[in-house]
Amino acid sequence: MTSFFDQPVSIKSLTLKNRVFLAPLAGVSDVPFRRICQELGAGLTYVEMLSSVAIKYKNKRTFEMMARHKSETILGVQVTGSTAIDVAAAVEVLDKKGFDTIDINMGCPVRKVVNSGSGSGFLKDSPRISETVRLCRQATQKPLSVKMRLGYTRENVNVEDTVNRVVQEQADMFTIHGRTRSESYAVPCDLQGIKKGMDCSENIKFDALKVGNGDIFSYSDAENMRIVTGCDAVMVSRGALGNPWVFTSILEGKEKYPSVQEWLDVVLRHISYQEEFYGQSSLASILMRKHLLWYTKGLPNSKDLRHTLNNVTSLDDARNILREYSSILPAQFLRQEGSRLEGTKYDPKFDMDRQLDRGVGDEGL
Repeated sequence: MTSFFDQPVSIKSLTLKNRVFLAPLAGVSDVPFRRICQELGAGLTYVEMLSSVAIKYKNKRTFEMMARHKSETILGVQVTGSTAIDVAAAVEVLDKKGFDTIDINMGCPVRKVVNSGSGSGFLKDSPRISETVRLCRQATQKPLSVKMRLGYTRENVNVEDTVNRVVQEQADMFTIHGRTRSESYAVPCDLQGIKKGMDCSENIKFDALKVGNGDIFSYSDAENMRIVTGCDAVMVSRGALGNPWVFTSILEGKEKYPSVQEWLDVVLRHISYQEEFYGQSSLASILMRKHLLWYTKGLPNSKDLRHTLNNVTSLDDARNILREYSSILPAQFLRQEGSRLEGTKYDPKFDMDRQLDRGVGDEGL
């Protein structure tokens, strides 16, 4: 029996093979990571969030981030900016780059992004939400979407107004993350808040795909999101970090935990893709470290292993360390709940977003 999530779905003219998407994770969603997630089932992936100002000034690093592997038959891209005109101009550029769908970020919580009025900064300026989607709609005929949060603070939840504005301006899809900008990952995802946003869109005579996002680490999380919110699809964020098997699990409609060999095969393949894309360099190793920390989360007696991997200087060394470690694990061992990160412990993504104030790939904002 085919699960709800393992069914095709369309965003405007774009048909996707299933209803489980990978979020455009700033500082994470590069070519090697996307390839792994696509191979394990992600129906839609994105280039990480780009700055409209950086696109305007042809920032070299930003254009490098638009790289696409030949195997990526469907690929989206996400952009944010502080003015409607800048975002629309960036969308016009991205439209010509051949991306299949374009998303406007109105939810990024990173301080430097928000302070410029970008990301979650949109949620404090409702008229700019409408203006931005309107101008972007004029700039592209490709599927256009918006990713948002419930509001800027819990005292200023305005998701229904945001959804109304986005859909009225004919965005083809919207994704709601079930937290406000001020709330940390320690605060549970507010499914009822997402539902309010989903429900209000039904009163508008324009058919937009509804996507739920937040705290999806397993099939049961995805199914609960669907049942409570009525979403058409789910978008996985932190749940994919170190656990790309989450896509297979959701599509198969059951919890799936990789064996030692399955785990090792995927991690080594990710390392190979890393080497193919970045070369055998210290940079490739440094950029791989966070993924290695996520992949080893939840494994037995892995504290020393994570410390070693967090200082690895070559991809070959990483391969050897992982092979040696896996050889001492029982063959029947299943790695469970490996990516469910609690608080900030061993969570480089939290550090990137909140503590180190990174997450847009350049300083163009």
